[in-house]
Amino acid sequence: MPDNWAIAAPLITFEVGGTPCAVLRHQGPYASMRAAYEWLYGHWLVHSGCEAADLPVFEEYLNNPRNTAPADLLTDIFLPLDRCAK
Repeated sequence: MPDNWAIAAPLITFEVGGTPCAVLRHQGPYASMRAAYEWLYGHWLVHSGCEAADLPVFEEYLNNPRNTAPADLLTDIFLPLDRCAK
């Protein structure tokens, strides 16, 4: 964002930084993403040897719900990581 870019409330600005992330690709309706989050945190993170960073999880929507069937929607879920065991 340019330095002179103004963000109005209720939005805030923050930087994610250059931290490594675990990325899980979810295919399907947005309403079914809860299962992906449960697996990411409840299974993968627990067994990965990694710790989540104190940063927000974020999503990248890879196609448009206006012209994509719900079953074909693709979303990447990014979990910022603090460190992983070697």
